[in-house]
Amino acid sequence: MKLYDTQSGNTKRVRIFIAEKGIEIPRVQMELGADTRSREFQQLNTLGELPVLELDDGRMITESLAICRYLEAVYPDRPLMGTNPFEQGHIEMWSQRIYMQLFMTHGNFVRHSMDLFAAVMEQVPEFAAAQRRAIPDKWVWLDDEMSDGRAYIAGDTFTMADVQAMTVLMIADGLNMPIPGQCVHVNRWADAMRDRPSFHA
Repeated sequence: MKLYDTQSGNTKRVRIFIAEKGIEIPRVQMELGADTRSREFQQLNTLGELPVLELDDGRMITESLAICRYLEAVYPDRPLMGTNPFEQGHIEMWSQRIYMQLFMTHGNFVRHSMDLFAAVMEQVPEFAAAQRRAIPDKWVWLDDEMSDGRAYIAGDTFTMADVQAMTVLMIADGLNMPIPGQCVHVNRWADAMRDRPSFHA
């Protein structure tokens, strides 16, 4: 199989996941816009989005979360999505919470403010500004949740929920939009995540 890759939050999520699983998948580097809008690429993904995982038999899986779920099933060692029904539901709950509360807020700000997306969507600057204003409170919410002292987003072990949050952390660092200083629990978690080799995947 091979992974069509670029520098984006969604592809970063898959790269972190792959690194944490300890597996090797060849990558095809793509440029957002120039490559993904081509007719050839849209035969792989009609939406013109990355990442795309091409299987050995030529079938494609798109959407980063779907790719991670496929890889979890194919490579069950070092499980990141739980090993029993409660763990699976609990990790999925936290993964979705991080995605909806933090990733989407950052992502909406990026998509509605960066020139890269102007050609593919109608940008609303006022919405971008509102999303940026909302971001600090999202971190405060997570800090309150982690005030029980747990080491990771969903408990005492590293899971897909941390992969999700590491993706947000990468975006926040790249935009120079730091986690509020009063969020001591989240900042402790963030420092630990930046030290993981997968953060630089």
